[in-house]
Amino acid sequence: MDDLTIEQRATKLLEGGNVDKDDLRFFLSRLLQIQEDQGRDASRALSRGIGLGVIFVILTYGRTLEVELLGVKVQDISPLRLVIPVVMMLMVLRAVTVLRLSLFYRRVFREVAGRHLPNWQESGLVALLSPWNGPMSSHASAVRLDVDEHPGVNRLHQVMRTVDAWAGIVALTGFQVYAFAILFQDPKISTVGALAALNASLVLTAFVAAYLVLTRLGRHSATAHSSRA
Repeated sequence: MDDLTIEQRATKLLEGGNVDKDDLRFFLSRLLQIQEDQGRDASRALSRGIGLGVIFVILTYGRTLEVELLGVKVQDISPLRLVIPVVMMLMVLRAVTVLRLSLFYRRVFREVAGRHLPNWQESGLVALLSPWNGPMSSHASAVRLDVDEHPGVNRLHQVMRTVDAWAGIVALTGFQVYAFAILFQDPKISTVGALAALNASLVLTAFVAAYLVLTRLGRHSATAHSSRA
């Protein structure tokens, strides 16, 4: 049992035909709570990344750069900017990792509800049940709340999701370009150090891109599975 992956454990759970209603209610409520916590986790990671960007700007253009560390006065802490773009990408990687895991939890919720609470699945409202306090683009439900709603409202909703996603990508890319352009031009920063930070940031960016691709594929797979069901 300990050698099973999460996917295999979920499959075994769904194979059970006789499920206690109280256990089912507890399990689904825990899934919803985890979803909410994951949204907050993703938001915190992104907020920390933005905060690091602000610190980078302050260190670049601020005049007061002295600090006392362990009784030793450091005249210039601006070289600390080397780690900021790398840590920012770590925060973004954390956020997309949470997003990937959240999609898995959502799929388990739909599968369990569809098997043991078929009326929930048939209602089409299951997608609205999973709470999410993260970025809009990652969990804005595509389910129409009102069939009488003007089609333009749904279209605007989709456009806002797209803008939210692309704004984050453009802002992150733009800041990374800006940060390393500043670092490579700063005589206080060694070229070797700037190159090392750039390489680390690019590696993390590759991981982020891979997670985003996997997330997109997972979303399409879940959508196709739901339509077949």
